[in-house]
Amino acid sequence: MSQPSYKLTYFDARGLAEPIRLLLAYVKIPFEDVRTKEWASLKPKTPFRQIPILEFDGKQFGQSHAITRYLAKKHKLAGTNDEEQLLVDGVADYVKDIFAARLKWWFEKDPETKKKLQEEYFKTNLVAQAEILQALLKEGGGQFFVPSGVTFADFVVANEFFSLKKHYPTALEPFPELKAHLERVHNLPGIKEWVAQRPDTDN
Repeated sequence: MSQPSYKLTYFDARGLAEPIRLLLAYVKIPFEDVRTKEWASLKPKTPFRQIPILEFDGKQFGQSHAITRYLAKKHKLAGTNDEEQLLVDGVADYVKDIFAARLKWWFEKDPETKKKLQEEYFKTNLVAQAEILQALLKEGGGQFFVPSGVTFADFVVANEFFSLKKHYPTALEPFPELKAHLERVHNLPGIKEWVAQRPDTDN
């Protein structure tokens, strides 16, 4: 069976689409990376009125985590047994909580309020959340989140902490295992090349 021709549409940002991009880069599958500026006109045409959307075989599919999981299962990056798959899903879902928590300051317009919310987040929420993920990483063997090797959870975690580190460079200093994990993921074959050439965006 021939490989589908993938078209991934999102904003000009890493955001929710980047784990999908990292996965496709890792398995070395070419895809059309569409970074739309026409969201208002595109929105009514999408399955859930949201992006990212993945298109192939004449069909559109939505929801970032559903897309990521689909591709991960297809390319054996979802864990090698039921227990690993359960853990991988749990880690990926937990990162959604981290993402949601930082949105409280991410879109704040007032500079002083944003700075205050940001500092509170990095000193409280992030510390607790990073401690949990670092402990899970250690339990998985320290290299990736499950002993069998790379899964899509590693891409989801690496993407989130890259974004946080970009805005708060010392964010991972108290968490050396997570810092090393980010570097390890970004140096994987395919991903290293993608990270080097992808657009440099704020998020």
